[in-house]
Amino acid sequence: MIKIFLTGPPGSGKTTAVMKIYETLKLYGYKVGGFITLEERVGGRRVGFKILTLDTQEIGTLAHVDFKEGPKVGKYRVNVDTLEKIGVAAIERALNNSDFIIVDEIGPMELVSKKFREAIEKVLKSDKPAILTIHYKLSTTLSKDYKTDKETILYMITHKNREGIPLVIWRELRRRIGSG
Repeated sequence: MIKIFLTGPPGSGKTTAVMKIYETLKLYGYKVGGFITLEERVGGRRVGFKILTLDTQEIGTLAHVDFKEGPKVGKYRVNVDTLEKIGVAAIERALNNSDFIIVDEIGPMELVSKKFREAIEKVLKSDKPAILTIHYKLSTTLSKDYKTDKETILYMITHKNREGIPLVIWRELRRRIGSG
């Protein structure tokens, strides 16, 4: 089944697009699993990222500027334990229990975890449709880094097209899954 990748620069609307797709799938009665990544801001300044699971609404801090331990990615330190206990666990549940899988995002912070990389490989090999956002710097090596025999589509989100992308993706999914 199809794997749809969304990419674009920071702030282009990847997470917003994924949330709109998630809400549409839920509206049509589909079971959706996985997670989204949310920015944490203080006084308008981004200080970290949180992971929110789509099935249980569990939330945890993925990375933060104030963390003293964990792999450093840019100005952030990554909490690998949270990524694996919340994010990877959500992917595993989605593989077992959901109609659709959403992973927001595949990026340098998430890729510090071997368990996360293995979970992404399972998603790509699965027969479940998946929507995955991918860090824009990684999108150029997508086909080399993420092997799958499933059909894949890569959408580049920009400020000009971000409002329409969720509808385009919904139509792609509808074509493949029927009228639901």
